[in-house]
Amino acid sequence: MGMKFDALLIAVAVLYLTSIALIVATVVRGGVRTRHERAHARAIGRLREPVEACVLEGTPLPRVPQAERDALLELVLRYTSLVRGRDAERLTDGLEEQGAVADLLQRLRARPAWRRAEAAEILGRLRLRAAVPSLVHALDDPSEDVRTVAARSLAAIRDPAAVPALARALADPSRWTLSLIAENLMAMGPSAVPPLLDLLTSDEHNVRAAVVQVLGEIREPAATPALIEVLREGDLNLRAQAAAALGKLGGPDAEHALLAALEDSEWQVRAQAAKALGRVADPVAASSLAQAMPDDSWWVRVNCAESLARLGAEGRRQLELLSRHDDRFVRDQAHAVLEAYGVREAG
Repeated sequence: MGMKFDALLIAVAVLYLTSIALIVATVVRGGVRTRHERAHARAIGRLREPVEACVLEGTPLPRVPQAERDALLELVLRYTSLVRGRDAERLTDGLEEQGAVADLLQRLRARPAWRRAEAAEILGRLRLRAAVPSLVHALDDPSEDVRTVAARSLAAIRDPAAVPALARALADPSRWTLSLIAENLMAMGPSAVPPLLDLLTSDEHNVRAAVVQVLGEIREPAATPALIEVLREGDLNLRAQAAAALGKLGGPDAEHALLAALEDSEWQVRAQAAKALGRVADPVAASSLAQAMPDDSWWVRVNCAESLARLGAEGRRQLELLSRHDDRFVRDQAHAVLEAYGVREAG
């Protein structure tokens, strides 16, 4: 009995000492963290004036010790969100001279995924063109979070050199969401168009299809001739997507190509061309849409009728005429659209 009691006392003592050790360790860690936070705040206060002088007067950033690099980086991030051009470049040049950019690029290869993602995000916020090759490499990172942040950062930097890598990512649905990459490419705007046009010669169908869609969303008129060429080629899916994209770009050349596509041999292309002409919204197309409406394909009839409803008075006139057509399906579709869109003429 005495031995059991002694063992119990020892166990209690061990638990007590362990608890005391944990409490002490927590207090020490808290104290260290508090000291670090105070030192960081002091560094922020001390560096704010020279960072502002760099922006306002072009004064070079002061060199800081390794322990204060995070404070300098935090301040630079605040100001680069507000300034552009040479003012922002002076700040990022100062970071690069002090090795802070090299540190971030090194973090892109860190073991923890969260550190890689954090580095990718900061590089994007700094809009560092020098980081583009490393961020492109991060598009193949095993972590989806890192890949996503890297793609977003490349879009923020807006360097056309990143466009081919982003566009190729569209062809790998197992690793990317189409809408995510398309959104990033669209965010790059017209600067993304020349590299995207080069990719229209790719041998990969998925890449070409994605490029056609993104060009339609960017809506840069310079892409019109290339999309017209795609509309005239052999691949059915690409022709249909090119028709949809041309409807978003608009313009006389696009409209002329879409009117010709109303006579395409495939109903999918005819349907997309009819819908696209409604987007272009030129009343001149009304008579061609009316002629195309008696089609064997339900989708072609629907899109022709709905596009006519968008073409003002001439579109309504053509729909009224079609509501008395010999073909029952054409009549029904014209009646349905006139009712649904509330465009039936009185009397």
